[in-house]
Amino acid sequence: METTLGRQRSFDTDDAIEQAMLLFWERGYEAASMADLSAAMGVNPPSIYAAFGNKQALFERCAAHYAQSVAAYAPRALGEAATAETALRRFVSDAIEAFCTKDRPKGCLLVSAATNCGKGSAGAQDLLTGYRQASETMIADRIRRGMEAGDMPASTKSDLLAKYVAVLIQGLAAQARDGASADDLHEVAELALSQLPVSS
Repeated sequence: METTLGRQRSFDTDDAIEQAMLLFWERGYEAASMADLSAAMGVNPPSIYAAFGNKQALFERCAAHYAQSVAAYAPRALGEAATAETALRRFVSDAIEAFCTKDRPKGCLLVSAATNCGKGSAGAQDLLTGYRQASETMIADRIRRGMEAGDMPASTKSDLLAKYVAVLIQGLAAQARDGASADDLHEVAELALSQLPVSS
């Protein structure tokens, strides 16, 4: 037991999670093999299983790390802006910058890491679906707060508008992964966000 614990502590857990997250983000859940993960993390497979459990459990840790680090712009944007419109605009703008940052994979792990997976990866797909749904709920809540404050029209369909923004975000992530520049995506976003309802 002491030997096993020693192996678990012989590497930097935070760095290992970061490297695994980048690999999952770049290749997707299914395409990232345990051998690939071991090489990227600098940790042998037995130590990975001992420290994190199976591949699904490791992916869960990586998705949580992504949400708390790379995607931390979302709650900040929606929580700090004074009006709902400003919050949504900042949310989309910050997302574009995160999707197009140099020296790391493009797009969004929570959007693309478990697409086109087989039945054996249903857990990973369900996990990311949950994150995306939670994001949409967070957007809808911010819109409703704007309606209550009077900076969004009372007639606004909050859930529909939240889905509109979520669809925009997911499309921008896909475009970023395909190589679209941040400047181009900001222009697209401006066109889309011109449809936001604003109280006069």
